[in-house]
Amino acid sequence: MKLKIETRRGTLTYQFHVIYEGVKVMNKEIGRENLLLFKRLADKAGLKFGLAYGTLLGAIREHDFIPHDEDIDLWIMDEQLETFKDLLWDLKEQGFNVIRFDRRNSLCSIMRDGEYMDIYIFRPLCKGVREFNGEAILEKYLTNVEEIEFQGEKFMAAKEAADFCLFEYGASWQTPIAMKPYDMAWYKKKEALLFWWLHFNLPDFIFYPWAQKLGLKKIRVFNKKIRRYNKNKGQEIYQEIPEEAYSVR
Repeated sequence: MKLKIETRRGTLTYQFHVIYEGVKVMNKEIGRENLLLFKRLADKAGLKFGLAYGTLLGAIREHDFIPHDEDIDLWIMDEQLETFKDLLWDLKEQGFNVIRFDRRNSLCSIMRDGEYMDIYIFRPLCKGVREFNGEAILEKYLTNVEEIEFQGEKFMAAKEAADFCLFEYGASWQTPIAMKPYDMAWYKKKEALLFWWLHFNLPDFIFYPWAQKLGLKKIRVFNKKIRRYNKNKGQEIYQEIPEEAYSVR
């Protein structure tokens, strides 16, 4: 389906492409090319971004992309959303295509030469916490940052990167685990296609209550991570987020 993104440079039209997670492993060479090209363009545009999730995990554990990863994960702040949208035009000129842009401006995926990267757009949730689509993160992992060497370049990453990995993945974060079987069943692909069709086509009065329920499930997962983290640390360092703090916008 054809979709539109409104930017300060005009209306950008793109072809939505379903991403089937768990289908193939990323080509590291192409992934590296894409990441370095993205960095060059983002730096020129003044867009602040950093390594996130699996890409950050690989950077500090393997000093490379993790062997079984399938994409690149990056973060930006919601405060620079318009700068990022404008950047999409420059990315397009260099061969990147937008393949999905979340209806709530929280997640964008771009692809070049068959490999894609996810850009998570974090907005404030409550004091000390940010989120995209209910996926919450302690804000300090986005604001207390430093440059690290990765793929021959300098990238922003959480100063407490190891602490983030402990929080996000648990005490076993240093042990590589292949999370996907890479033989996705046909019905799983149909489910993914249906999910995104609903995402873009449901009317607001149905979509937002649905998205609220999905987001609350993720907040509950985040609270489980808080409990696990506190247990691993042997003390109550962080408080759980009250569910009423989350609201789809």
